[in-house]
Amino acid sequence: MQAREERPAFWILMGAVMLSPLAIDIYLPALTAMADEFERPYAALQLTITLFLMSVGVGQLLVGPLTDRFGRRPVLLGGVAIYMVAAVIGMAASSIVMLYLSRVLQGLGACASVTVAFAAIRDSYTPTQGAKLYSYLNGSLTLVPSLAPVLGGALTVALGWRSNFAFMTAFAGMLWLSAYWRFGETRPLGTTIEKRLYRWSRYRPVLFHRRFLYYATLVSTMMAAILVYVSAAPVVMMDRLRQPEWVFSLWFGGNALVSTVAFFIVPRLMARWGRKSTVQRGLLVVIGGGALIACLYWAVPVSVITFMGPVAILSIGFSMVLGAAASLALEPFPERAGTAAALLGAIQLGGGATLATLLLMTPLAPQTSLALICCGGGLVMWTLARGLAERADSGA
Repeated sequence: MQAREERPAFWILMGAVMLSPLAIDIYLPALTAMADEFERPYAALQLTITLFLMSVGVGQLLVGPLTDRFGRRPVLLGGVAIYMVAAVIGMAASSIVMLYLSRVLQGLGACASVTVAFAAIRDSYTPTQGAKLYSYLNGSLTLVPSLAPVLGGALTVALGWRSNFAFMTAFAGMLWLSAYWRFGETRPLGTTIEKRLYRWSRYRPVLFHRRFLYYATLVSTMMAAILVYVSAAPVVMMDRLRQPEWVFSLWFGGNALVSTVAFFIVPRLMARWGRKSTVQRGLLVVIGGGALIACLYWAVPVSVITFMGPVAILSIGFSMVLGAAASLALEPFPERAGTAAALLGAIQLGGGATLATLLLMTPLAPQTSLALICCGGGLVMWTLARGLAERADSGA
């Protein structure tokens, strides 16, 4: 299949994937202030995170075929525009219901941008090059959590929580203008255009491909652990441990910075070990980090160090797994990269958000939930990697 010669500007792809974490991390320090203004319990504001993530996950099932039918460029521009309008609605929200609506719409806009970013790399680069760039994109995803909480905390203190949505509006506006002028169409010229936009036959070859199914389940498991941490960290740090917003922001940002650095180092590891071996070794790091969390939780009183410290180890493991796993999942589908990227994102975010939400609804402590996902889920996926993943390479 003939691909277009023009490759997308990578900094635009980085901006596209940043929309999603920006919509979460910049206002984490403001959740307490938002709960006070809307006179709702903290959990009601946490729901804005869950709604956003579920919207991103489910929305990708709708967006993927759109990118294959109409191209990557119009879907990217449309998604960023929806995100920007939704941020304006959030900034002006006078009720919790209006805020919920804003978050759902933001999720739909963000899912379009991240689907296009991953599909554009699959369009324009070889699988080996793509694995490296996927790792860099995931590094971009973690760069936002290292900076956004600090920025969000400062904005909230200086201008109030609505200023966080104003920042999201401005960021999306600059990205839209940049994409309009610098992002060309990357969809391969020979892409088959199906008459019916949504049909089971479009998804079935991807969803039942053994390699795809394994790696999609793997990234979903890792995402569940990340979301448990992201959702629980503000509660543990600011509510239970009574730490001020700036302390939470520094620790949260520090762990995200570790993850960012790791994502930019991982391509060197993939070049040395190969993608599959990098995934398997990353799983061992995740399992070790989960075991450390469990031991510290049961052995010593909960503190900032015992809760936040082991997450740095998990961040390294997640970095080793996610970029290589995404490349391996999407590699078999050059002719329907948009649909495959959308399904991968839907399973990763939708499945991860569902599992994380179910665990957060139980009386289990966040440390126990993290240990279950990282140790239990990690062991299962590592074991399957020795059998199922190898057979998936020859499966259709």
